Amino acid sequence: MNRTRVISWIASMLLLFGSGQVYAYGKTGAAPNRDAIPHTGSVLEAISTAGYTYIRVEESSSVYWIAVPETQVEVGEKISFYEQMLMENFTSKTLNRTFDRILFVEAISKGEALPTKAHAQPSKNKQPPKPIAAPQPPVELGDPVGRYTVEQVFEKKQELSGRVIEVKGKVSKVSSQIMGRDWVHLEDGTGSKQAKNHKIILRTTQAGIGVGDEVVAKGMLFTNKDFGYGYFYPVILEDVVFNK
Repeated sequence: MNRTRVISWIASMLLLFGSGQVYAYGKTGAAPNRDAIPHTGSVLEAISTAGYTYIRVEESSSVYWIAVPETQVEVGEKISFYEQMLMENFTSKTLNRTFDRILFVEAISKGEALPTKAHAQPSKNKQPPKPIAAPQPPVELGDPVGRYTVEQVFEKKQELSGRVIEVKGKVSKVSSQIMGRDWVHLEDGTGSKQAKNHKIILRTTQAGIGVGDEVVAKGMLFTNKDFGYGYFYPVILEDVVFNK
């Protein structure tokens, strides 16, 4: 995640809020915005809270979430908008919910006509990809105090905080080069989704880890780590090195 891009987007949104001109539905009929990525889909679900409306959208065979300044939409109606800021693993504290992927947009319009360019800036996801930095050498962590299941890590997080541990499991997701690290989701069959202790997030500079890999991960455990912008983790392993 590029913090500069996020801060720039948030600043533009604050300007909109501060001016009292939050455009829930942009005017239509202007020339198309050639630099932005257009979307039209049907509303499957809508939740409003703390100035935002979170909308689950079905577009062709894809289903995903968007967030827009608070507005009213009805389940089943069509909405159109331009793609703007895509965020992964975004946690809404007011909803107490983490979205794997969510699009933040400034404006939507009802039906298939898109909002005007004035109300929807060019897509920030259209930027050329930045080159991936060369992998950094791993931090020397020393010997682990023990090997634990994912569920045990959550149970013992207070006593293990600040200590080097090992966890063995299967990689279920990898998000590359966010805040200078790869973010790896590890599961081992213990814990449950309901208790939110079935997977652990690992941050690493080690390349070559992919979904489906069975690994032993060694890293330093931290609790209640807050990276800002909704990136909050009750448990996370840092400077992780892997053995397959």
